[in-house]
Amino acid sequence: MAAGKPRLMFDTNAVSAFLKGLSPRLDAWVREQRCCLSSIVVAEIRYDLEKLPQASSLKSLAEETIETLEILPWSEACTRIYGRLRADLERNGKPLAAMDLLIASHALSEGCALVTADQAFGNVAELSLEAW
Repeated sequence: MAAGKPRLMFDTNAVSAFLKGLSPRLDAWVREQRCCLSSIVVAEIRYDLEKLPQASSLKSLAEETIETLEILPWSEACTRIYGRLRADLERNGKPLAAMDLLIASHALSEGCALVTADQAFGNVAELSLEAW
């Protein structure tokens, strides 16, 4: 990772945008080796690819990308943040979708900024967000 720059965790939509070549900013972050993936995001990507059995070139590109980026395992520390975060969001009437809550918890536990275009993550006050 580049010294002095925050670590970035890509959300599923950021990975999809990267694979489609939609953002020079994402390309630069990958080249700079500033980004990582949650194992939750990798699971979502592989699920989405399984729904597209005819997309072998996309599968190859996705697998190559996954192999290039650091994949962080979901840990016991994530579970502690998840429990608190889910209770807080529900108490405030702003729950997140299940997978988004797992990803947000993971980014928080790792001290990463989350790279996403999903506005729902804005409900997590302590989560640092980066738009791609």
